[in-house]
Amino acid sequence: MSIAIVTGASSGMGEEFCKRLDSFGLDCIWLIARRQDRLDEVASNLKTSSQVIPLDLSEAKQIQIIREKVNDEKPDISFLINCAGFGKFGKSWELSPQITRSMIDLNVNALVEMTAICIPYMKRGSHIIELCSASAYIPMYDLNVYASSKAFVRHFCNGLRHELKKEAISVTEISPGWVRTDFIDISVSENSAPQKVFKGTVSKEDVVDKALKAAIRGKKRSVCGFMNRCVVSLSAHFPNLASKIWASMFK
Repeated sequence: MSIAIVTGASSGMGEEFCKRLDSFGLDCIWLIARRQDRLDEVASNLKTSSQVIPLDLSEAKQIQIIREKVNDEKPDISFLINCAGFGKFGKSWELSPQITRSMIDLNVNALVEMTAICIPYMKRGSHIIELCSASAYIPMYDLNVYASSKAFVRHFCNGLRHELKKEAISVTEISPGWVRTDFIDISVSENSAPQKVFKGTVSKEDVVDKALKAAIRGKKRSVCGFMNRCVVSLSAHFPNLASKIWASMFK
């Protein structure tokens, strides 16, 4: 049975990936996120058979549940798409320890563990898509913990790609800039983040379409939007300059 596993599937990018995978001829799509009501809603709009798995992947005990399920059922995993994650604006020392820990646990630990759980059940030609961020390339004022967690994802993807070369399993890093999801509205309303930092937004539909095409072609990275490609290029070569430009937007 050929399946796709999508984390963070209840909204945003994860939900959009589920919609796109619906036309891929898979036997089943496993939808993982915390909110069962939202997962049920997403699943109800899919033609492909689906399994709703409500879990909070920031908790080790919850990850163990999916580990046991995968090991018991031994599915043929054609796609693993890790979209679960969140970001919070605020100075590194001003964020609560709980928020910081949850951000790192979900953005880093859960992504690494989900990837490790699934790889033994992926055949040649399968695809891993890890949701990274353009922030992975920039030391970011007021978004440091989130950006640092995504820098880990970028580094992890680069290493994993080499580890899986002989297995012919592709690893694609998605590094969009700002995507038009609830994240921007929440950041502006809850954190007083300046609206001007969210320039060059792209749609989740475009990001997902480009990412899936990149994965199928075995591409290393997918960056959607001309401005975002410029930001990633600048940041990769001149990270300190990019960091200063970012910080200036808060003044």
